Amino acid sequence: MAKVPAVYQEICRQHWNTIKTSVKRGVIRDVYHFPIENYSQQEITNHLTTVRAVAQAKQRFKINVTFGFILKNKSTDDLRFFHPSNNTLLFETPMLVANENDFTNLLERVERQDALEYARQQRPSTNWTVERIICVRFDVYRLMDL
Repeated sequence: MAKVPAVYQEICRQHWNTIKTSVKRGVIRDVYHFPIENYSQQEITNHLTTVRAVAQAKQRFKINVTFGFILKNKSTDDLRFFHPSNNTLLFETPMLVANENDFTNLLERVERQDALEYARQQRPSTNWTVERIICVRFDVYRLMDL
């Protein structure tokens, strides 16, 4: 995380196990984590393309997205890491990706989302401001072929 400003280095170090690139394989769900150095739609698209390349070896899959971000308390200037979790998924239900058209629809839906507004809606109170989106998590659900 060399490109992360010095003010965020300590909190990133404390939560590096969550922020760093990792893949956790499960029986039904695989979880992909990627750090975000400078949030952009292109960076998210690149990560989704990587996940798709791995997941599509298994044919069809469903996917959901969640972000991790740094919050700052307006009163105390304390920083807090907000973990990406099952409680803060971007989509109400995971999106099916069975073909190129589905993947394009996924990209378009993610592009339409305002990640900073999403983060603002997840914060514990209005006393906290979103400082930076720091990581993204993709939950990929394998589907059994019929």
